[in-house]
Amino acid sequence: MNKKIIKKFALLFGITVSLQSQAQVTVENFDSFTLSPNTYYKNMTTPDWQTSRATFRYSWDTAYGGYWRSGSSYTNVKDTVNGTYTNLYGNITGSGFSGENYVTVQDPASIKINNLSVLSGFFITNTTFAWKAIKKGNSFSRRFGDTTGTGSGTSIAQGAYPDWFLLKIIGFRNGTRVNDSINFYLADYRPNGTLNDYVIKNWQFVNCTALGIVDSVSFYLSSSDNSFGFMNTPAYFSMDNFTTNTTVGIHELETISAISVFPNPANDNICISYTSQKENTLGTTIVDITGKEVMHAEQQNSAGPNVIKLQTSVLEAGVYFIELKDASSSKKIKFVKL
Repeated sequence: MNKKIIKKFALLFGITVSLQSQAQVTVENFDSFTLSPNTYYKNMTTPDWQTSRATFRYSWDTAYGGYWRSGSSYTNVKDTVNGTYTNLYGNITGSGFSGENYVTVQDPASIKINNLSVLSGFFITNTTFAWKAIKKGNSFSRRFGDTTGTGSGTSIAQGAYPDWFLLKIIGFRNGTRVNDSINFYLADYRPNGTLNDYVIKNWQFVNCTALGIVDSVSFYLSSSDNSFGFMNTPAYFSMDNFTTNTTVGIHELETISAISVFPNPANDNICISYTSQKENTLGTTIVDITGKEVMHAEQQNSAGPNVIKLQTSVLEAGVYFIELKDASSSKKIKFVKL
């Protein structure tokens, strides 16, 4: 590798990125809200509710006696048995990830973050209502893997139909959608073989750092089970430990352009090519899907074209994120290690 392009390259593990001193990480676990046992937030007059870092949109419809129409509600419902519409708020684990309270979200939903931030991610699981509908079917929803369209029918083997239940997370900055989005399958029967079918029944972390710097996020659910243009799968999921990283003075990377990552997917090595406006120091960090840093390097840029080559043979197969940082800005890029 050209020594002028890469003046110094060091492979380090478990190092805290120096720019983190300019940022503040906030974890919202929702346990500061007071609730009676097995209850939930319900407000017919001032719908939206807030934490120290974010505003959670909430919509209540006063028609037909009143009902929760969309958005987020904090709750501590523990019901893992009742899989009907009378249990909209409970999740299939029976508790929050790190405490009593958690949030149940009904599509469509959005969260406004108070300052420009990186959404590190959150823990997610299925609601009891959605999990039961997917696994067993009901009068509205087809049991996943059932091609008969009879809901809880058992004449067709599980896995015969390539069903899926998908959450899409979209970020916005100053009213404009960011380029990347996050897809998380709450259930996936698409891969061949019934042993590969799954419906999420525990808390799992969704890494959202690929969205970059945002001031709001929106959530949209979709499913393979639809009728007459409407989704039959209950449009709910639960979340906990909503984690943001306030980027004080850090903006989208502006000193480099024409960024290309190849090959992607990668095997033994991955290259990052880019054009730099000036000579400066660029930090390169690789994090895994949970947000854990697994590799870090620093190099001196030349003005003009540059190339960084990273050895990825030491990484396990999976999804990773490359973060490029200079003194005041950053950029995240997703890649897959085979």
